[in-house]
Amino acid sequence: MKKVLYLFIIILTLSSCNSSKTALEKKDTMPQTIPEATYLITEVKSETINPGALSIAFNPTTGKVTGHGGCNSFFTTYTTEGNEIVFSPIAASKKLCPKAISQLENDYFTALKQATHFNVNGATISFSNTKGPLAKGQLQIEAVKTPKEVDYKDRLRVKYESFSRTDFDFILLSQTQAITSKDKGLQKTTITPMPADDWKALKELIDAIELSEVTKLTPPSTAHQYDGAPHASLAITVGDIEYASPAFDHGNPPKSIEALVNKVLSIKENLRKP
Repeated sequence: MKKVLYLFIIILTLSSCNSSKTALEKKDTMPQTIPEATYLITEVKSETINPGALSIAFNPTTGKVTGHGGCNSFFTTYTTEGNEIVFSPIAASKKLCPKAISQLENDYFTALKQATHFNVNGATISFSNTKGPLAKGQLQIEAVKTPKEVDYKDRLRVKYESFSRTDFDFILLSQTQAITSKDKGLQKTTITPMPADDWKALKELIDAIELSEVTKLTPPSTAHQYDGAPHASLAITVGDIEYASPAFDHGNPPKSIEALVNKVLSIKENLRKP
């Protein structure tokens, strides 16, 4: 009788262990879902990233993904099964940016392409493959803002470019810095602090412009259409949206952006003074 009792206890113990093991296995492999949300990327391949530079937004209903790579906006689609994820080829805008920014963007896009698994833990999302972690992000907390309350501090940029057969000029202004270059490949750039007074003046000029109309402007002259004549363009980026003007003659911008263009060029000249 004792042997039977001991045998029953052993069987019960083994059964309990197996049940616990199965429960743990199920917990580890429990399928997750990605919520409809925007995440600000904080790490790419173990490198810490300033929040706001890179982002990714998921729409589970459509399976679409949009985001910002630091230089260009991008979009793609995705599918998930359990904790596995597959991104389709990434399509992105084609803006030119300084080498360091372009390299960060390339690393970010590569991380997404290589991702095979994801994990959502509270407000954190992470992507990985069999070799290890690839990227991590934090849930963006959206605040309701009026058009005049756009976050100009980190999300506004003004870019001016002029081209000719022999000359090139690049100016990219943000609240914290001004990047200038005369190198068409943007391999050589000069970065200087942005003067606070100039930035304030730029914001006031931008507030006076109807941004949605910038892309529809008609140049007042067309010398830039002839071979070798210098032409220029102005782009205002707010968040992930860029409002780029059509090409116009360098030195003769459309009237509605003339004051802004002149201010940008004035800032450039002042920054280059010894």
